[in-house]
Amino acid sequence: MVNEYAFHMAHKILIVNQNSGYLTIDVANAFITEYDEVVLMYGLNRVTERTLHPKVKVQKTITYNRTSTVKRLWTWGICTLHLGFLLAWKYRGYKVLYYTNPPMSYFNALLFSNPFSVVVFDTYPDVLKLIGINESSWIYKFWKFVNIKVFGKAVQIITLSEGMKGQLLNYVNGDKIKVVSIWPASENFKPVTKNNNPFLKEHGWQDKFIVLYSGNMGIGHKLDVLVDTAEVLKDYKDILFLFIGEGAKKSLLQKIVKDKGLGNVKFLTWQSADILPYSLAAADLAVVALAPEATYASVPSKTFNYMSVGAPILGIGSEGSELEGLINSYKLGLYSKLGDIEIICNFLLSLRNENKAIHKELVGNSLSASRLYNFYLANEYVF
Repeated sequence: MVNEYAFHMAHKILIVNQNSGYLTIDVANAFITEYDEVVLMYGLNRVTERTLHPKVKVQKTITYNRTSTVKRLWTWGICTLHLGFLLAWKYRGYKVLYYTNPPMSYFNALLFSNPFSVVVFDTYPDVLKLIGINESSWIYKFWKFVNIKVFGKAVQIITLSEGMKGQLLNYVNGDKIKVVSIWPASENFKPVTKNNNPFLKEHGWQDKFIVLYSGNMGIGHKLDVLVDTAEVLKDYKDILFLFIGEGAKKSLLQKIVKDKGLGNVKFLTWQSADILPYSLAAADLAVVALAPEATYASVPSKTFNYMSVGAPILGIGSEGSELEGLINSYKLGLYSKLGDIEIICNFLLSLRNENKAIHKELVGNSLSASRLYNFYLANEYVF
């Protein structure tokens, strides 16, 4: 049986994350002092401020394609098979840190004896409910079986919240689960006044109240609620709803906005690393929106980036989620159930018109939560 002693005796580590970003980069860099060799396997590595240490070796694999369900499953499957081949021939004896992208990557742990841990960003098979696969499905049952087998063998299961830990207790003893808070993508994320923000100046938006969604526009993100809000508030010319990023739902949102003739909604693509601190800091209100099922299965890292620039947060999701607890505990803004357009509009207008003191208080609460509590870069060292 793999044990923690054997885990730490492995002097080489392979980190697997098909869609890598700053969280994985930070962990890989932290491992440089702990292991003789650190290898990061990815298809895409989205770099913001911090880059990979030169000593971290790179193992490329197929890039994750999220533009359709078929392409998503295909690229996940190819990456999982590629990983199995590499574990059989190239990385024997390496410690493995599996991220749940691809979500079935850790299935390989059934076939190989490498000591391993799993970083659970999305709790499968629970998240499959998003596409209509429930507990009665053979896919769901099989995945649950694999989880029980694999997680039982793991040295450690790392996840992002107490809510996600609660889901994982269906598969593994709580003693193996470690909860780690996410940290911001940049230590330079901070508030920037509108008149000193080059991003706002470039687009001529210094006088706008910006409602920002920045990130992936996937099928599971209930961003149509935000468009509906924009439609109700279309006569308020100083309010701008800004979507930054890409994803499978972006074209649909753009079509809805065009069909409705909404001039108060704008779309931009991903911003470069040097612009990102300013595009995030442009938010007078930052949005985190998830579908009901996904609300309980993942914690969006964008939330902690928003907090680091002092943005009040509008959370849109189901009742009792981890996001709701975070917003309410730290008094970061408003958490609203899906479809509560009137509540969202009233909250937004109150911040814009009547309660600038409350807006200032929410800004301070976001900064305090980011800087004074548990959401900081040093968390990388607990992996």
